[in-house]
Amino acid sequence: MPARPNSFRGSLSPRILAATPVDEPEVLAKRKKAQRNEEVRLFLLSFSAFFVAITSFIW
Repeated sequence: MPARPNSFRGSLSPRILAATPVDEPEVLAKRKKAQRNEEVRLFLLSFSAFFVAITSFIW
């Protein structure tokens, strides 16, 4: 199913559309990798905080 064009974007002038940056695949891949790294970092941080909290309650 083809995507319908956005009506707001269609109402913009060509001058504004030319100033809108279009992300290249390399930029998108880097951004996705950075987001994945951030998710892993937050998971490890929350896991260690949970581990410290539980072990402190046990001791």
